[in-house]
Amino acid sequence: MEGAPRTGAQKNVGRYVAIFWRQKVTIVLCVLIAVGGMLIVDTLRSPVYSASTKVELSSSKAITTTTAATDQIVLTSQPVLNAARQILGLPMPSCSASQFGTTTIMIVNCRASDPNVAANAANAIVQGYNKVMQQNAISRAAFTAELVSAKLKSTQAQVDLLLISLSHAGGPNTTLGGLINKQLSAAYAKQYVLQQQLTALEAPIFVDSQFATVLQKATPNDKPLSPKPLNDALIAGLVGLALGLTIAILRETLDDKIHSRADVEEIAIGRPVIGLIPAIGEWHDQKTPLLIAAEQPTSPSAEAFRALRTSLQFMSLDEPLKTLLVTSPAAADGKTTVSADLAYTIASAGQQIILVGCDLRKPRIHEFFGVSNEVGFTSVLLGEIELDEAIVDVPGNPYLKVLPAGPVPPNPSELLSGRRAEQVFDALKQRCDLVIMDSPPLLAVSDSAVLAAKCDGVMLVTAAGISTKRDMSRAIDVLRQVDAALVGITLNRAPLADSPGYGYGYGYGYGHEVPTSKRGSNGAGTGTGATATATNGASSNGGAAGVVGLAPVSSEAHAD
Repeated sequence: MEGAPRTGAQKNVGRYVAIFWRQKVTIVLCVLIAVGGMLIVDTLRSPVYSASTKVELSSSKAITTTTAATDQIVLTSQPVLNAARQILGLPMPSCSASQFGTTTIMIVNCRASDPNVAANAANAIVQGYNKVMQQNAISRAAFTAELVSAKLKSTQAQVDLLLISLSHAGGPNTTLGGLINKQLSAAYAKQYVLQQQLTALEAPIFVDSQFATVLQKATPNDKPLSPKPLNDALIAGLVGLALGLTIAILRETLDDKIHSRADVEEIAIGRPVIGLIPAIGEWHDQKTPLLIAAEQPTSPSAEAFRALRTSLQFMSLDEPLKTLLVTSPAAADGKTTVSADLAYTIASAGQQIILVGCDLRKPRIHEFFGVSNEVGFTSVLLGEIELDEAIVDVPGNPYLKVLPAGPVPPNPSELLSGRRAEQVFDALKQRCDLVIMDSPPLLAVSDSAVLAAKCDGVMLVTAAGISTKRDMSRAIDVLRQVDAALVGITLNRAPLADSPGYGYGYGYGYGHEVPTSKRGSNGAGTGTGATATATNGASSNGGAAGVVGLAPVSSEAHAD
């Protein structure tokens, strides 16, 4: 049962998941570096301890936003800090004050590298505040006392003057004396009030006054405020993860390489991905050809070529292909490997295949089958040898024949575009069910474009991690310009995530198809060593026996 079609949102989510998976090393490194760096910083920096004291300020004024802000400033003002430093006997650490709600209660907090210092500093702030406020009150009282004393002296002088005037007026019983006596009584009353004020100001009432009452004394707290390695590591990990994801998306945005089937489908709109070829992990020396379809017929790579063969067969049901050009945007995409293995795989199903080396600049197809390249396609085009004499049988596979490229000519494009080349291709089509042509990179030279216009179909090979989106787009444009029939695209080096069936494994026995005739020899050729067994139902009429299925199999890497 097929799953429901994926929505645009699901595709975007899947795309980002694929991006993050490809960039997982970068993301993990960012997280590890962030966490490790934070832990190192936490190890090197000194711990910070915090201590707080809660005090109530004595004030006859109503608490307002202005008075609360003023009290906060005064609590941590320089005069208070200087007084606290003298009490503490040490340099003052960082301290702050904050109002507790809308009350007259203030919270004084100090931070230091020693818990005792932090607690003592907070308590010293309160003591320093009381000391400064007492000094300010005494200063204000002294200033006021001077003013009152001056007024008292003035009043005394007025009393003395009135006494003299009263004596001259004949005493208080006279009319003038009665008026003066009233003024004298008022002066005495004023003098008494001023004297009382002066006496009150001169009394030591501010010495023990408490302008800030301690409600909760600061005590040492052995648990550091910072660093907190666990919390810091968690925060650093989240920051590192965010940074890693950002870098991953940025790298993918700037990276023009093709990495997955989704990348191919994004560029090749309307053109199917018909093959996903996995890597040959044990193929370390890729300068030495390896025909994986013959060497390891039960491997995932060989199964992928059988799936590719099936896809091509179903695509050509209505319009059978007689000539198939295999090309790629650039070198090292694996087109020659795909050509050789695909030809071998289709021939193993009983179809007559002729594999033609049309790469006349760097011929290599002959190396996969261990045949000579002294004569070949070039020799036929130049009339030096007959076509049938140039076609070589592949030992061990009677349905597969190879026409090597032959000697490198000075004018490959001219040879391929000539009338003689068309005649040779027509003759080849009469001799087999399918002609597969291995050609040069499409963007490097014009040879492939010339051949593409002459073929029934073109298969474009790209390699994940090697081919670029720009090159692939240009290659498709070139094929469109020459009106070539692009039947599909094969992704080499495809990631495992693109495979719908790779995870099931193939160890339980897919027999590789070979012709009905027995093969008694070990296939000759450099690095091939192809062996054969009999298969069921292979026919010489081109029908494929033992078709595996349409679903392409996941893949990784081949080199050209």
